[in-house]
This record gives sequence, C-alpha cells and structure tokens, in this order.
Amino acid sequence: MAVRLRYLSHELEVPLGQFVIGRSADCQLALDDPLVSRRHALLTVRSDGVTIEDLGSRNGVSVNGLKIDGPRPLSHGDRITIGGQEMVLEGMPEEGVMSVPESIAFGGPRSVARTARVHHNPEGYETREDFWTDYTTPGLGPPSAAPSPQPDRHVNALTLIGSVADKALAMGRAEEAERILQRSLNDVLVKAREGTVPQPDLAATAAMYAAKLATATGRGSWVNYVFELYTRIDQLVPGTVVDELYSAVRKVKALDMAMMRSYTESLRTRSGSLGPSERFVQQRLEGLERLGGLK
Repeated sequence: MAVRLRYLSHELEVPLGQFVIGRSADCQLALDDPLVSRRHALLTVRSDGVTIEDLGSRNGVSVNGLKIDGPRPLSHGDRITIGGQEMVLEGMPEEGVMSVPESIAFGGPRSVARTARVHHNPEGYETREDFWTDYTTPGLGPPSAAPSPQPDRHVNALTLIGSVADKALAMGRAEEAERILQRSLNDVLVKAREGTVPQPDLAATAAMYAAKLATATGRGSWVNYVFELYTRIDQLVPGTVVDELYSAVRKVKALDMAMMRSYTESLRTRSGSLGPSERFVQQRLEGLERLGGLK
C-alpha cells in the first residue's frame, strides 16, 4: 500500500526516501504558514516503516497531540502537526519494495517523486493534485548545452504549482493563476539568462504554462517568455507548446514580434540539420509568426 499524506482536502503520495516539509519552496511539501520553519520536519519512508523527526524548528512537531523528541516511528492514521497545519499519514510501505535512490527520485527526465506547494488566497481558494509531465524536447545546441545531470527539484514543484493554476484557470481566475505561477516561471527564465540550461521537462512545463497564461490573460508578454526561454537554451519549442501558442496568439491584445522573429530566423539558418518531425514543428512556428504578424 502506498504511503500518503492527507492534508486538508489534498492527498500527497510520498515515495520511498526522504521527504522534507517546511516553508521553503525547496521542500517537497511547502506550507505557507508563518508558524512553519523553512525546513521544519523530515519524513523518511523505508521499506520497513515510516519515521518523522523535527529539523530544529521553532515550534516543533507533534504526533497525535504529543510533541516528539527525536525520530518517531509512524503508523497508519497518525496525526502530524507542523506549525498550525495538521496532516494524517495513510498507508504503509509494501514489504519487499526496494528503496528508490535519491538520484532517481528527484531527477532524470521523468521524476518519480511528487512535490507540492499549497497556496491559499484571501478568498480561501486552495487546492492541489498530482499529475506527471512527460515532455521530450529535441536539443538543437551543441553537447555542452545539454541539461545538467544534477537533479532539478524545481521540475515537480512547478508542475504541481501549475496544477493549482490549472484549477484557477478552469474557474476563470486568470489573475489568480498568473499570481501562482509568476514567481516560479520567472525563476526559470532568470536562470536561463544566467546560462543555466534547465532540464527539458522543466523548460517545456514552464513554456506550456506561459502559453496558457497568454491565452487566459491576453498578455503578449507570456508569448515572448516562451521564445526568449527557448532562444536562451537553444532548443526547439515542443509541438504541444506550439499548439497552445496558436490559441494564445489569437487572443493576445498586443504582441511584440521581435523575439518570435529572431527565434524563427535562427531555426531557418539550421533547418538542414532538423529531422522530419522537427521540420514540421519549424513549419508550425513559421505559420505562427505569420499569424502574429497580422495582429
């Protein structure tokens, strides 16, 4: 049976390994609560059981109403209190399951760990859910431009923050979705400007949510975001993102074409090195440029 944390109306599956809970965005579960320390507690899931320990927080950790001192074994149904937040452990590890190495759990082209950041707005809207990203983006740059093999723990965080934004978008709350996503999307672009190439799935996820924001808000700056990001990292925009950009370009109020034209021109200079599927995406991008030129 899988190990899960039930928090408010959310259910977060916890993989084998270590799972940090705190206020920092680097934690696997980031809680927006002033009573929660940046790195507050460590949940460890092994094949033979689950433990939790306090990481030297200001307000401590309680299990079933009692403050713990040192690592505390947990059982199904135990109530964990961190700051002002309470969550319930459900399930226990399956016997005989091998522990997942951290290099796999928090990295690679398809991560098996799930990370959440729960947001609350003044109206009380909050939600989260898990879903997987499986984008593959052909790299056009030299081997030195390949993504770093080091784990990029922003991938799942952006994915699940994005899932909250998806809920907001579905409810017609474009401004709320933009507020949720803006900081994480800006972080990706700033790092790309500094020369740090994100993993392909992180870049694709960031670009997809930027395109969705352009569609929902009518702001052309989010279209520019996609083309600046993929110009910086010297890769081909994924076809799924291009599809969303067609919707976005039709709805934006104003569009600065300079970034898009610069990007498509760079593709034309090396179109001979592209494969058939990549050339199809290139043609779609050129069609998008023509569409944008009509704005």
